[in-house]
Amino acid sequence: MELVILAAGKGSRIFKSINRNKCLIKLNKKTLIEKIISNAKSLNLFNKIHVVVGYKKQNIINSLKNEDVNFIYNKDYNKKEMLHSLKLGLKDCNEETIISYSDILYPKEVFKDINKKNKKEYLLPVLKNWKNIWKLRKKEIIDDCETLNYTQNFLLKDIGEKINSKTQPKGQFMGIFFVPKNKIRRTINLINKNKKNKKMHTTNFINHLVKQKEKIRCIVKSYKWYEFDDIEDLKNYQKR
Repeated sequence: MELVILAAGKGSRIFKSINRNKCLIKLNKKTLIEKIISNAKSLNLFNKIHVVVGYKKQNIINSLKNEDVNFIYNKDYNKKEMLHSLKLGLKDCNEETIISYSDILYPKEVFKDINKKNKKEYLLPVLKNWKNIWKLRKKEIIDDCETLNYTQNFLLKDIGEKINSKTQPKGQFMGIFFVPKNKIRRTINLINKNKKNKKMHTTNFINHLVKQKEKIRCIVKSYKWYEFDDIEDLKNYQKR
């Protein structure tokens, strides 16, 4: 397998408070991106690890100078959404690929759970205990969460839409997505064909895949997961 870590954005909502790339937030002597890479390498599942960089790219490159990773530069990081970074990362991949955000904290069990599944399907880890996490983050569910629903066979039905009630989502997107080898070119082509791809968020694109009759299998579990979206997320984590 290959791993693509998306780390090109500025992270405007938190940058002024931390004055560094979000993925360089340090927790217990390791940055978020170092934790992801360390977990990945400890399992011996990945032949290649790619990091898509953009804003203040040298900060990330310097911080990972001792890591054996491939850097991909997204020169349009300030013009396009993260989906463009996802596309650039996939272009360099020739094997089954896990896409990961870089501003999240999660255990290596996520990689293990993906590896156990049929890797000829799109796979989507889904956070089952999301309400507990949102409570810890002190986020308003109606304002901050998106739809995520699946069938009895755990096939994704919809994701990324505005919710109307707290009971609507069955889980939440974790910022991790698996693309099978036989779907890499298909995924890239669908991104290129979509006229809205410059402004489309990752979850909206995954929803687009569903509408294109692509099967996406959900892995629904409770994980020790956390996202650092703004300074309050960091403060609430440190208080925990």
